[in-house]
Amino acid sequence: MSTEESKANSLTLISYKQAAQVLEAAVRLAEGHESALSFVVVDSAGHLVAAARMDGAPFITIEVARGKAFACVATGGQSGRALRQRYVDHPMVWGNISSLGYGAPLLPAIGSLPIWMNGRLIGAMGTSGGAAEIEEETLTKAIESIGGSVTL
Repeated sequence: MSTEESKANSLTLISYKQAAQVLEAAVRLAEGHESALSFVVVDSAGHLVAAARMDGAPFITIEVARGKAFACVATGGQSGRALRQRYVDHPMVWGNISSLGYGAPLLPAIGSLPIWMNGRLIGAMGTSGGAAEIEEETLTKAIESIGGSVTL
């Protein structure tokens, strides 16, 4: 394999520092909404980089947030909203593949967004424990706060 081919197939991964910064921003934003949420950041390979569970966040919200973020990167950066629609359109497919994630289920649900940086998917962020609108707004603003984008 040539060096050019190797570079074309390489992943750009979110750093721990970036993950910690986006988590800090998300927690601050959720506090502004008086919401207790859990957040997970995975890299573009689906590995857990960092997570935060706010005081008072509901039961298993970390695991749900991780499943949402994992589904986002596993599908090349599809938002949770887009994945939810794909689930509605093809429930049998998602019912069969949801358990295929390593360390996390694939959860096609609102509350996850990709993290794009300089045109590259570097990871995804998932959240759980609140209203869908608050979750999406919080994620969008947190990702933008580190210079990222939720769209390519």
